[in-house]
Amino acid sequence: MDYEGEFLKGLIELQYGGDVVEELKKLSKNVSWAKGWPEDNKVFWNAEAFMWNNKISKEKKEVIAGELNGSKGLNGLGEERNLDLGCGAYSYVRSVGFDFSEKMLQFNDNLVERVKGDLEQELPFDKDAFASVTAVFLFNYIKNYEQLLLGVKRVLKPGGVFMMVLFGGEVNEWQRQKEVSKLNFEEWRKCLKDVGFEVESYKKEGLWFFKCVNRKII
Repeated sequence: MDYEGEFLKGLIELQYGGDVVEELKKLSKNVSWAKGWPEDNKVFWNAEAFMWNNKISKEKKEVIAGELNGSKGLNGLGEERNLDLGCGAYSYVRSVGFDFSEKMLQFNDNLVERVKGDLEQELPFDKDAFASVTAVFLFNYIKNYEQLLLGVKRVLKPGGVFMMVLFGGEVNEWQRQKEVSKLNFEEWRKCLKDVGFEVESYKKEGLWFFKCVNRKII
């Protein structure tokens, strides 16, 4: 039996509402990278990597890409390094990708460097290492989000830009089980300002955008 093939077929069925969780749990025991699914967070997101391109509509991707690369976004930082936190299987900006899912990193073809690590721990990068940082659909899944924001501020150059994007509605029921931080628009804005960012925030097409400039003293 092709356990991996059956497991992947089951993930597709699950995406469309199929009642296949218990069957997938049984199959996962026979797939080396899927053991512990779905309770193990790393394994959960490794599995999600296979479905990632189908989880966000083309229209939403175009909106995000336009905002991150347009006048309100990274302002043409060009070839300077961008760090994409929780980059997953898709990055909107050519980046150094940081994620704890090996599968996500492998599938992401817009990375100049792949770094595996835990976002709940201190970021393993030098101070002022990046001209910009991006985080798309990430912070709802971070428990120690204030610690991570302080880490972002540390690795950003003075005047650097941090772009945080969140979905303004409810994430799908399956991924909602992994949510650990659910703040509203104003609460996220306040949190970013409290860390010390200069924040411009706005909503567009059901998405929340937070453009944060690092005004730390040189």
